Amino acid sequence: MFLLIGVPIAFVFGISALISVWAADLPLVVIAHRFYSGLNDFTLMAIPFFLLAGMLMDQGGLSRRIIDFASALVGWATGSLLMVSVVASTAIAAMSGSGSADTAVVSAVMQPELKRRKYDVDFSAALIATAGTLAQIIPPSMMLVLIGVLNNISISALFLAGIIPGLLVVPGLLFLAWWHARNGGPQYRVTEPFQLQRLWTTFFYALPALGLGVIVSGGIFSGAFTPTEAAAVAVVYTILIGKFVYRELDLKVIPGIILKAGGFTAGIMVLVGGATVFNWLMAIEGLPDLVASWLQATVSSPWTFLLIVNIFLMLFGMPMESIAMVLLLSPVVIQAGVAYGLEPVHLAIVFVFNSVIGMITPPFGGTLFVAAIVAKRPISAVTRHIYRPWGVMTIVLLLVTYIPELVLFLPRAAGFLK
Repeated sequence: MFLLIGVPIAFVFGISALISVWAADLPLVVIAHRFYSGLNDFTLMAIPFFLLAGMLMDQGGLSRRIIDFASALVGWATGSLLMVSVVASTAIAAMSGSGSADTAVVSAVMQPELKRRKYDVDFSAALIATAGTLAQIIPPSMMLVLIGVLNNISISALFLAGIIPGLLVVPGLLFLAWWHARNGGPQYRVTEPFQLQRLWTTFFYALPALGLGVIVSGGIFSGAFTPTEAAAVAVVYTILIGKFVYRELDLKVIPGIILKAGGFTAGIMVLVGGATVFNWLMAIEGLPDLVASWLQATVSSPWTFLLIVNIFLMLFGMPMESIAMVLLLSPVVIQAGVAYGLEPVHLAIVFVFNSVIGMITPPFGGTLFVAAIVAKRPISAVTRHIYRPWGVMTIVLLLVTYIPELVLFLPRAAGFLK
């Protein structure tokens, strides 16, 4: 009810907790205790560090080097700027952990050139918004950290599980870029000749930036770092590369970036703490068990259950912010899925993928708004072009849902799952 009348989700958690505690005749101090307990998790420290590293990448010139390399790699193809946007978004996704940050960085660099070459800015914004969401699937992903902490699932297993689903989206988006350009005007055929020397040069300059993804992912998967330690290493690495290799990072801006990252983190943590209280209250009332029992009595097949979950989450993803959706609904969905014998890692990736689709679904698509704002276009104009990228994401979601090995192969190969 509170969500329907527009109450912010953080207040919804708090008000619901107060009403439930009062109705159960429990002391109010329980809310404070559970709120603190939900935040007292070392893994959650990865979120501010990954946010900070993503912001520092832009200031330190790492993102621009990656985009230059992507331009040399695919700038010769029809619709080259669209393809560069997709490739660059994918590469930055492997380092930023934030869909909105990925979208903002690529949009800020690419949109001026897209406008200069007279590309369809609205379609370009929709494509960049979709590619930007890959940062929430491809590790390191803040959303995977959240759903892992909330549901007691291995973060390393989730990070590995997100790689194949995220990469499956890329060919579909590249095909869309080519198809749009093929049916567009002559401006889409203005390309850069492929030059091996330029490719090598841009790769050489981008190598320190690309090394961030290797260090973070390699450190986590090898067991050298925990996700939180890897995030802290990412911050230090980004500062060193931005300051001493690319020499674009002014140390004077770092305090301001830290404050900005801290502001984002504070908002997320309020949601996490409130969700912890809310989920604990649902658990003591037995709501997840009731939902699981009702589903098992109503739906016999796990595949039908997954179809219902996808439809349900897609509908919720339209009005609800993706992080709030993970915090509010993932414990119930994952516990119900486990009752069908489904693997929690698989369920978590399916859930996050639905949340990611919600980031490009009107009326409250997060990356859709970011791309439209940076492009200086009305959100309604960009939304008219989102249905094809949305279709690509939905096809991949169905593949990930009904071919679990696409999700589970890498975690099993690495020994995180049996």
